[in-house]
Amino acid sequence: MREMKKKRGQDITLPMDAGKHDDSNVEWWYCFAFLNGDRGGRYALMTCFFRIGETSFLKGHYLIHSLIDLNRKVNHNYSAIDPSLTMQMAGFYLPLYLLLNPADSHIWKQEKMLLKGKLPALHQKLSGVKVTEGPTELIYGKNKMTFSGELEDSFEVTLSHPHYEAELGFTPEKPVALIGGQGKPGELYYYSHTRNRVYGEIRTEKGLESVIGYGWFDHQWGRGYSLAKGRGWNWFGLQLSDGRELLINEMTAGKNKTHSMMANLIEIDGSLQFTREVCFEKRSYWRSFETNASYPVTWNITIPDFGMELSVEAEFPKQEMPIIGPLRGIWEGAVKVSGIEILPGGGRKPISGRGFMELVGYAGHKQDVNNSHTS
Repeated sequence: MREMKKKRGQDITLPMDAGKHDDSNVEWWYCFAFLNGDRGGRYALMTCFFRIGETSFLKGHYLIHSLIDLNRKVNHNYSAIDPSLTMQMAGFYLPLYLLLNPADSHIWKQEKMLLKGKLPALHQKLSGVKVTEGPTELIYGKNKMTFSGELEDSFEVTLSHPHYEAELGFTPEKPVALIGGQGKPGELYYYSHTRNRVYGEIRTEKGLESVIGYGWFDHQWGRGYSLAKGRGWNWFGLQLSDGRELLINEMTAGKNKTHSMMANLIEIDGSLQFTREVCFEKRSYWRSFETNASYPVTWNITIPDFGMELSVEAEFPKQEMPIIGPLRGIWEGAVKVSGIEILPGGGRKPISGRGFMELVGYAGHKQDVNNSHTS
């Protein structure tokens, strides 16, 4: 039996914190992977299992996942919500948002839709949800994330979509990384396994393909209302070709307002360097027909404490994911990174790698941007 959950403010420990945290009002388990198939396929894949609710006895569940075909530069998205979260969205979260943002006509329409028992476009009804412990297992209909190992740091994930199915195993190659150095860089607790060996199978319309590659895992939980207040973030999980990783983030609060920048550099041995000194520059944009949001899909990022100057670019622009509520959509997709690292002796080392970028909060408000490309 899993020991009793620790009190708020204590350090993250595994396996205790691998599972659910009933005192949190938001929690998610997230992963991505880059995979090569035995039939020539090149894929990127992500999923996130959400658990949301203000009380310990009433939780709602939300699921997103996406398979990105890097050869064809297309992606298939999946977004699903269970009846419990639908009820909470209509009865609490959307009314709270509308109290703060009464002029948002889109959310007024969505509120009326949910009250009538209808879901937003591109969303599925999620049923058969179970979250169990000993070991931790997330069962969201036909989709599962099942943890194993003494620390519950390995896991298997099963994803089901009308256009694809995936069964993958993740095994970490580094110790757990406590983001921010202590595992609580902001209002949420946060740990990661930033480099995992990934293996398994993917089935598409082309047939079954065995795949191998590398992936990333995040787990976050706590009590927060950032999204209800109209806030978002720009997040980058980057796996460098030299065996290190970068987790970079900045929070946003309305148009062109950012705060709480951070960069975490995870070394080959798993040790972590942390800094708040990060400079972000948006270089070019892509505009979505679905939400009319303009997403910055190429960036310059400078991290002086690490001596790094980075260029991050989307593998292709059209990687928007539909999301319920005020967000409407997020940009969640594969990117490539290049740049230079200035070494202590003054030398310059090239940087290359790949990863995922998550841009949240762009579809909810108007933006003034230059250099937008619509697709």
